[in-house]
Amino acid sequence: MMDQNYLDTAHLLRRAGFGAGPDETRAAASRGLAAVTDDLLHPERVPDPLNDDQIIGRLTDLIPEGQRMAKNGREYLPLQVVKLWWTIRLLASPHPLVEKMTLFWHGHFTSKDGGQAGDFMLRQNQMFRQNALGNFRTLTLAVSRDPEMLRYLNGNQNFKAHPNENYGRELMELYTCGIGHYTEDDVKAAARAFSGWNLRGGEFYFNARQHDNDSKTFLGKTGNWNGDDIVDILVAHPATAKRLCTQLFTAFAYPNPEPAVLDALTKTYYASGYDIRAILGQIFRSQAFYSARARSAVIKCPVQYVIGSVKMLGLAHTVPTNPSDISPANDMAAASASAGMATPPQQMRGRRIGGLAGLPIAMRAMGQDILDPPSVKGWDGGPAWINTATMMARLNFANTLSQSREAFGGQFVRAVNYVQQRDFTPEQWVDYLAFTLGPLQLTPQTRQTLIDYVNSAGEFREDAAPQVPAVQDIADAQNPLATPPGYRRARRFVQRPGPGGLEGRLRGVIPLMMATPEYQVC
Repeated sequence: MMDQNYLDTAHLLRRAGFGAGPDETRAAASRGLAAVTDDLLHPERVPDPLNDDQIIGRLTDLIPEGQRMAKNGREYLPLQVVKLWWTIRLLASPHPLVEKMTLFWHGHFTSKDGGQAGDFMLRQNQMFRQNALGNFRTLTLAVSRDPEMLRYLNGNQNFKAHPNENYGRELMELYTCGIGHYTEDDVKAAARAFSGWNLRGGEFYFNARQHDNDSKTFLGKTGNWNGDDIVDILVAHPATAKRLCTQLFTAFAYPNPEPAVLDALTKTYYASGYDIRAILGQIFRSQAFYSARARSAVIKCPVQYVIGSVKMLGLAHTVPTNPSDISPANDMAAASASAGMATPPQQMRGRRIGGLAGLPIAMRAMGQDILDPPSVKGWDGGPAWINTATMMARLNFANTLSQSREAFGGQFVRAVNYVQQRDFTPEQWVDYLAFTLGPLQLTPQTRQTLIDYVNSAGEFREDAAPQVPAVQDIADAQNPLATPPGYRRARRFVQRPGPGGLEGRLRGVIPLMMATPEYQVC
């Protein structure tokens, strides 16, 4: 029987972040759920070692200068650099809940650049991070002044004589109260209230001469409203409280919360003064969050699938977080000029940069191109993440990870050695992977199918093996011998003739397990 505290801790780390490997999960479980939850909700307690400016600078240096020039001849920050920087943060930040909420707000207050310049998207992403666990009113006001949002929904074209309705409409329809709680007259009034909220030199600028100072009636309230007033009215609206609390609970626990659960959350929304940290804390500390209904109830989005898989398979150490490691282009050029070839450390840095670049590409293939959502309403999520094409993309990514020699903290140079050193049977290897990647509650049929897949390459026999030195490669099995002093009984693999060696089968179990229904949810 698996330890319930471990299962609960793994559940919390997956939902409030992107999961963790067994060692990190055990360490967290030893501290207790209350302490881990409290630290997740208070990221200010843990210093953040990532130097964003330097990382972005080094990533930018990897892009040829000619590809960083706009049509007007000015250099811009490539969007791909911002995607790589955020991928590093998703994997390496000591504040997983902050990054999870940054992703949540990115899908909630949706916008995208529409081109390849990432300056505005970077600033918006940082704004989401700064307000990730803060006050919803403060965040909504910041979004309303955000240069990227003003550009995306035409706030920079909202003038007194010609009010633009785009932002006011989406603010109600998608960001706050939702459809059915406002009229077209409310849309027009909101547009007038936000008139003059423009851009100048890439910054928010209140153009007083272009603001409509006349009286407006909005959601039944009349006054000389401006954009701040519209936000205040909407944030206080009961439909906003219910809608936001439902969205948060669905994202972190399960869809369609019970009326009693939702009522308690909306009361906290008002009592806390719209504090997101208070709402999340109530969710994570509730019985509903740890109930049977909440287990495996959330379909993994591509970001969760990719980042969580890298973390649980012990590959996060391969992501370059030190700015000095993000320079393969320069290093390779220097090496080519001096010695004609790159050194092994330079080659390693190059491979790791390539691996990093592959992560957002994999997310895009699975249907979630970060910083480039498909429409103003973001991603549909839920069951929409799963179809024939996206499942093939998930399987391809899983297969790529399974071939890494750096999995399990760099100990997976050869799968046969890794298994032999731990004296695993095929059954134990399958169970070990299920524990590492979840823990996953595989059906007996699925578990046996995976075991049979490993066994199809040959059979394990009890042979004599020396305790010292290290165990030999199990592919080099010898005939069984009597056990002399200083030797122990060990499992040796005798490969059957034909295609499909053991190394491939041991690695092949990983993508097969990551393709199971159990692994598509968290």
